[in-house]
Amino acid sequence: MSDNQEKEQQLHVENQAPEEVVEEAYELTVKLPGTAGEIKIITSPREAIQDIKQSIMESPDTCAHSCFYLAYKGKRINDFMELGEVEGITPESELELIEDNYNERDVRLHITRLRDLLAGPYKPSPSTVGIDPAISFLTAVTGVIDEEVNTEADKKMDDLFSDEPVPEHVFTNVNIEERSKLSKLTPSNFQRVAPECIKSLTLSGWNPVPHGQKLKGDLLYLAVTTLEGETVHITASTKGFFINNSSNTKFDPSLNYSKRASAHSLITLLQKTSPLFAAKFSELQDFITRHHMLEVLPVNTYYPNHPWAVDTPQHLYDPSRPCEPFLVAGSDAVESLRDWNDELQSHRELPKSVLQERVLRERLITKVQAEFTEAAVRGAMAVVNGSVVPLNPLEEEESHMYVYNNIFFSKGNDGRGIFEELGANEAAHVATGKDLEGVKILNSIDSDGLYTLASAIVDYKGARIVAQSIVPGIFRRQDENTIIYGSVDNGVKISADEKFHESIGKDVAKSLHLAEHAVIDQENTEFKLFASQETKGLLGADGRRYMLDLYRLNPVDIEFQESECVEKDGKPAYPHKMTLLRPELMSLFWEHKFRQWVKVKTEEIKKERDDAKPAAVEETKAEQEAKAEEAKLEETNVGEMEKAQEEEDDIKIDVNEFKLTFNPDVFTTAKLPQTEQTKQEEETIREASKFLSNEVIPSLVLDFASYAISPLDGDALTRAMHRRGINMRYLGKLAELISLSKDKRIEHVRKLAIQEMIIRASKRLLRKYLANCSSEEVGLCISHFFNCLLASSFNPKPSPIVPEGTNRNDFEWAQLTPAALKTLVAQQVLLRFRYKLEDDAIEQLNFIPALREICIRVGVQVNARDYRVEPYSEEERAAFAAEDAAIQAAIDRKKQEQSHSSRGKKSKKQNDVPKKPTRRTTTFIPEDILNLMPTVKQASSRSVFAEETFEAGKMSIAQGHKQLGLELLLESLALHEQTYGFLHPETSKCYATLAMIYHHSEEREAALDLQRKAVIAAERTCGVDHPETIHHYLNLGLFEHAAGRTKLALRYIRHA
Repeated sequence: MSDNQEKEQQLHVENQAPEEVVEEAYELTVKLPGTAGEIKIITSPREAIQDIKQSIMESPDTCAHSCFYLAYKGKRINDFMELGEVEGITPESELELIEDNYNERDVRLHITRLRDLLAGPYKPSPSTVGIDPAISFLTAVTGVIDEEVNTEADKKMDDLFSDEPVPEHVFTNVNIEERSKLSKLTPSNFQRVAPECIKSLTLSGWNPVPHGQKLKGDLLYLAVTTLEGETVHITASTKGFFINNSSNTKFDPSLNYSKRASAHSLITLLQKTSPLFAAKFSELQDFITRHHMLEVLPVNTYYPNHPWAVDTPQHLYDPSRPCEPFLVAGSDAVESLRDWNDELQSHRELPKSVLQERVLRERLITKVQAEFTEAAVRGAMAVVNGSVVPLNPLEEEESHMYVYNNIFFSKGNDGRGIFEELGANEAAHVATGKDLEGVKILNSIDSDGLYTLASAIVDYKGARIVAQSIVPGIFRRQDENTIIYGSVDNGVKISADEKFHESIGKDVAKSLHLAEHAVIDQENTEFKLFASQETKGLLGADGRRYMLDLYRLNPVDIEFQESECVEKDGKPAYPHKMTLLRPELMSLFWEHKFRQWVKVKTEEIKKERDDAKPAAVEETKAEQEAKAEEAKLEETNVGEMEKAQEEEDDIKIDVNEFKLTFNPDVFTTAKLPQTEQTKQEEETIREASKFLSNEVIPSLVLDFASYAISPLDGDALTRAMHRRGINMRYLGKLAELISLSKDKRIEHVRKLAIQEMIIRASKRLLRKYLANCSSEEVGLCISHFFNCLLASSFNPKPSPIVPEGTNRNDFEWAQLTPAALKTLVAQQVLLRFRYKLEDDAIEQLNFIPALREICIRVGVQVNARDYRVEPYSEEERAAFAAEDAAIQAAIDRKKQEQSHSSRGKKSKKQNDVPKKPTRRTTTFIPEDILNLMPTVKQASSRSVFAEETFEAGKMSIAQGHKQLGLELLLESLALHEQTYGFLHPETSKCYATLAMIYHHSEEREAALDLQRKAVIAAERTCGVDHPETIHHYLNLGLFEHAAGRTKLALRYIRHA
């Protein structure tokens, strides 16, 4: 796209976005049942009634209600309507909350809702994938704000010379040079467990309801033990809840007339029955409301983050916990089975002609993809743990396929020999990631008529599992050919459906600059394709056209493949030939060639104009001198960019004349016709490959040197490289270029690149060992691996702990030593990154950052304690020996005293015999490994319009149009919240940008409110110690200081 086109698009966004998004706010009054009064809610006419009901249920004042409907002027409102569609509704109307009759599903949801409330904001549960999912520390770090805001009068210069002592703050007596302690990651005042309101709430043993009682309206029976110690049996009926006459030995579900306790809500019933419940529930609500709203909301549109270092969770007795599957999904679990593919494609087919239709469509797509990812993670864990029976049990285990929860699972390896010539399992592993990347690209293009599957990649216990939604008809008979585009047998037979070809050429080929090229099948028949022949087009039984196997949307990095996929210069051959260029690189290369073309075209037009001047027209000397003087003045005063723009405006170039496309099948096994066009396409791809090595990577080094980019961790470095289209296999080259530059300013980047190579090599090794581990070996294997990799200075010869009754030689991981692992890591780094590590590279790693990186990459959660990595000093060893000698002397004395005791009598002080302290011989022990969870890659969609509005707002502010930019950013925030929800990394960035603008405008409270939201959203989706979160905390400290709360600001900075 040319610069002019981009500016026109931005102006269009600037002009249109505010008019389309601004809506009138509705401030409605909701009248509550009985004498409960009323509440006010602020909403918009586009809000669905069911969303308004959800906000009512989450309000502390109305949390007791879950089964109700809203009425307007006595008429029930359909839950699936939008508020603006209600006939006669006005911005100040009054709605009525009417309690509805229960059914079994409503009762289960009501009980589940109560259990969630009683669990508190963090809901610790062993049934979750990881420990402390989506946790936030903001409330704990903030603590109690007990200081007065500093006024301007407090900031007089005289105060600098006051004799008063400096007030204490969080940095008082803190040694800045001291390394941070892992045990301090979680704030000391952080409270996970909410106040206890009842001892237990379980399903009664009298369930299920007898047939006769069903006719009387009974739905479920509950048994509740109150804090007073009384166990009451409760009947859940269509009208509500009441205490019945049953006991553990007698069944009588009728109303207990002695108690006469009944209510529509179980919460209300328990408040009537148990005074302690009423008091503690009020305390619980206070505890919840002390937290920010975003700390309590569930993360629904993004996979929640799990901290890599956590405190050992307190496991509490809860007899109702085993009932969770029934309460959530019902007795036959039918409610948990969803047609993921139909849901996703139906959402994609929703209208998108106007803005609000696009927002609703993108919100539904984002939500279903997040829910699919969550289900895929649980399904993948079940597959790896052997809990799912394969569809093809008679085939080799590597080829097994599974269906679980209506999701298709396969293993990310070369079980069928498709990638045999490209590197077998190594190539297949890469292809799965590239396929997911292709799904993301097609989702962002959003072409009508082409569909992709819901997809996710889950790495767990060393296995890579690919999860996909099921295409209708995919399991039909083999004789029914549904592949209508591409080839399933590496070019033996090729299909090229005309409609499919047109659909790809309409949007996909234009966006990715794909060349229409010919491929030849086994019978020497030519077919025209846009995509690679390995990309399949499938016609589903639902009539939709699906694109599958999208790993070759981008061409081969031929320069790397030819130079590195062979043994030379003492380096082994690269492990696979699935070395593809990234889509970002192809976009950069296309723009680079376009700029070159424009420059050449401009020069040509200028030359043509000069040559076309008629010789008969001559200017006088005076006129020539006047024009030369004018040109000189213009050249002096007009900036280079303005002058270039004027020349471009003067010289009209038809950008459609520029033709540059990429053939993804060149340099592959595809059979192509030997024509000049094919040779030209090969030369283009080779030039793109050289552009990456010779231009892009050195340019990134310059960006590091100018501090345009300053990555803090491996993930930030990875994102910086990917944004410029640089594959991670070039990490070694990046480190070498930084070394050759001899620029001390970027030495930290070189160290970070080396650390990233070591971590990635270690990750592959650890995954290989975990793939062969049983569940009881996982903690043993990981702790020993960490001891060998990160803690060899503490114990150069760590002894592995193996399961009881086994031998060390039975386990491959138990053979590891620090020296052997160091050799293996160096070999992997040389193999994958073409870089030779220095002998002490692993010893030079910073312990906590390296531990963090490998835990995040593999999915390990370790105990957040202070790990000793330095060896004991001579003084410490002498102190230990003296302590042991003293304890041994005490033991000997006790034994003598016991020997003098009366015969046959046991000494009362026998248990007082001192014990020798247990000192660790290794840094890590198996008990330090608290959990191994899956790592996930998901094909999440992005809201193009929200991002365009966001970028247009930032550009307007940069150009000095502050008010317009602020309006655009506010509209972008509304779009982000509606599409992604409040808790999403993209929404967090939007909050932070707006907060900074309000800060510069000296609107302190608005800036603080948005920055707190940015912190919480980043903590819960990116991580409590993610660089984005740290940056947000630092800015929050800056804003609090500007608002006059300096002590609180220091707390945030200290935590960051």
